Amino acid sequence: MKKYRQSILFLMISSLLALGFVSCADDGYSLDKYWRSIATINKIGDNTYDFTLDNGEKLWIAAPVGLNLNPKNKRAIINYTILSDTQNGYDHYVRLNGLSEVLTKDIIYIAPDDEIKQDSIGRNPVKVYSVWEGGDYLNIFFGFNIGGVESHMVNLVSSEPDISKDEDIVKLEFRHNQKSDPEHYPSKSYVSFSLAPYKVAGRNEVMIELIWKDLSGETKTYKIEYKYDKTSDVEVKTYEELNTNLNIY
Repeated sequence: MKKYRQSILFLMISSLLALGFVSCADDGYSLDKYWRSIATINKIGDNTYDFTLDNGEKLWIAAPVGLNLNPKNKRAIINYTILSDTQNGYDHYVRLNGLSEVLTKDIIYIAPDDEIKQDSIGRNPVKVYSVWEGGDYLNIFFGFNIGGVESHMVNLVSSEPDISKDEDIVKLEFRHNQKSDPEHYPSKSYVSFSLAPYKVAGRNEVMIELIWKDLSGETKTYKIEYKYDKTSDVEVKTYEELNTNLNIY
């Protein structure tokens, strides 16, 4: 069970949502303007990182403003100020004002008849507020009640041993284990799951059906199309755009 555990309590308490996804409407760059986006973290050397936005744009940290980066996850919500346009292979040089990591995980396989692993991964309900594909990740904005006693665990589970299998629809179950943590107050967070294994040779896209147990106890489903290599057509969404359809799933 330890293999599947990864704490999300810190992400909950540190309120990732306080950053949100905000972009400035004005294209003029100045030091008093900032953007907030979800991005993939790329390690390019010892203690050296750059970022890739979900539309494929690359950001170089020209001014880290005293931040000592040592990320444990591949995804983050970054607060940055654009300093310049295209330079040295990067779309923008930026000043990094702040960073909050987003829990980043791989999809795991559990055989349907493996009752021990099925129980260990948890069957507790979870509220899904928003789902989108970006940067070759399935991103989920979710919530549940916490007590601050134990860290919760979330995973995305496949029942097919070959997760790159050429199927018309790939079914994935979003699972939550609250362990023995009491339900005192609501909390929300983000998680990103790598979709890299679903890039199947000879195909350009795959349909994903997300399944989860809602807080009402009802089983919910949501289908989303994962198109390969479409980053140039992806718009970097704002916080408001990502959370327009709250409570519809």
